[in-house]
Amino acid sequence: MTSLKWRVGRVVVGAPGRNHRPVPDPSTDAPERRPPRTPRRWLRGALPVAVVLGVVAFGARRHLSVYAQRLDGQSCVGCHATENPRIIDQWVGSAHFTAGVGCAGCHGVDHDAMFAADGDVSPKVCAECHADEVTEFSRGAHARAERDARQADLFKAAPPEIQRQGCMLCHSIGKIFPDGSSGRCNHCHTGHRFSAAEARAPHACEGCHMGPDHPQIEAWNASKHGISFRALGDENTAPTCVGCHLGGEAGHDESANMTLGRGAAGAVLEGEPQAVPMKTLTQAEFTERRERMLALCRPCHGAKFARQALEDADLVKRAADALVAEAADILRSLAAEGVLAPMPEDRPAHPTAGHALVLGGAGLYTHTSAVEQRFFEMARFHHSITFKGAYHFSPDHTHWTGYAAMQGDLNFIRDEARRLRLEAARRPAAPGDREAAP
Repeated sequence: MTSLKWRVGRVVVGAPGRNHRPVPDPSTDAPERRPPRTPRRWLRGALPVAVVLGVVAFGARRHLSVYAQRLDGQSCVGCHATENPRIIDQWVGSAHFTAGVGCAGCHGVDHDAMFAADGDVSPKVCAECHADEVTEFSRGAHARAERDARQADLFKAAPPEIQRQGCMLCHSIGKIFPDGSSGRCNHCHTGHRFSAAEARAPHACEGCHMGPDHPQIEAWNASKHGISFRALGDENTAPTCVGCHLGGEAGHDESANMTLGRGAAGAVLEGEPQAVPMKTLTQAEFTERRERMLALCRPCHGAKFARQALEDADLVKRAADALVAEAADILRSLAAEGVLAPMPEDRPAHPTAGHALVLGGAGLYTHTSAVEQRFFEMARFHHSITFKGAYHFSPDHTHWTGYAAMQGDLNFIRDEARRLRLEAARRPAAPGDREAAP
């Protein structure tokens, strides 16, 4: 059955049938005539392709060079591709590889020197390309970490295996090199990838800044800052370790923005009493550091809110210091009365103080009395948890695992002091004491 249709001019109107073909209209159906391509238009299309091909060829040439070196057992790449191939893969994925920095560029070619340095690279070598970062790092506490550890009495009193595994795995961030420089860049920017993103992640700090003596990562994790970061995964909306401690003018000087919270026992202003040895700050230094930290808070918080939060942490620090001071006074009195058991003169000598009573950072946890051991835990652990919890805004660390634990320590020390004095009073007087009595 054919379809019904009628013609209007050259246009067919109606219901088309199976064999219907539209009538061509020369005015509309003629093939489009395009202007011929000019050389200029051709070049515009070819230029991006040429650039891409050039970049690919450049990268391919570099990769081909690496693959050729893998076949040469006498080359750095060829040897390490066999012995420990993952470091080659890490290097190939690094910015160093992209910039054309090879093995010799960092390690040199003297294998004896490499072995003497355990493969580590001096910051003076890094400074050839990263001068500002090395200068910033040299101002911070990380650059002094190994030197501080080796001077510490706790380190001197520890056996060599504890020194290596329990101290230097962290304190080697300040490794001292024969050329006089100190610092291991690959402590945070782990080799051979040297990723800036890896160093910025909170996990990069977690290996060292954790535990009862400096629980920064635990306190941050429990804070709103840490919770927000884990929820959002964005350091621009939730501050991280690097954001606060290396932000602004600090660069790689991690201590530049810190005030009373810096150091194992914290700090005090110049002229203020110290319950145990602490760092000191002038008022000018305190003000400058506080303002730098507040500048990092203001993008998210109002100035008044941020200042009050930090000033509250200062008050917590001073309250914790007062508890340590009371406990230290009790121990000094017990030593003066000769009722500690054992007395300092009856125990192995302290590495630097001999048989004197030592409290605070230089105090030991070995060969001491029970009351001194409790003071060590109070001053080294619970004191640090309290004020570092406050500066990292973790209420549980500030109160329950910090301040409340300090109160428990102080109660024990008071009770132990009463017991020791009563025990000494019941002890028969020595013959010499009776003769000396009036």
